[in-house]
Amino acid sequence: MITDNITFDKLLSDIDLQIEVLNAIAADNPILNEQLRLLLESREMLVLQEMEMHRLEDLIDQDELGDHTAIIDQQADEA
Repeated sequence: MITDNITFDKLLSDIDLQIEVLNAIAADNPILNEQLRLLLESREMLVLQEMEMHRLEDLIDQDELGDHTAIIDQQADEA
C-alpha cells in the first residue's frame, strides 16, 4: 500500500520486513509465532486506521475546518 504519507509507508515497509524475517525463522517457536501474529495484527490495524482517517478527512468540509479549529482553540484558552 503506497500512500502520500512517507512516514506511514516507511512504517509499513519496516513491519513487512519484520514479518518476512519472522516468517522465515519462526517455525514452531511459540514466542516468534506470537510476535508474528502481533505484527500482522498491528499492520492490519494501522492500515485500517489510515483508511478511516482518509474517510473522515473526506467528510470534513475544508471551508468549515478553520471554524472548528477556532472553536477548539477558544475552548482551550478558556480552560
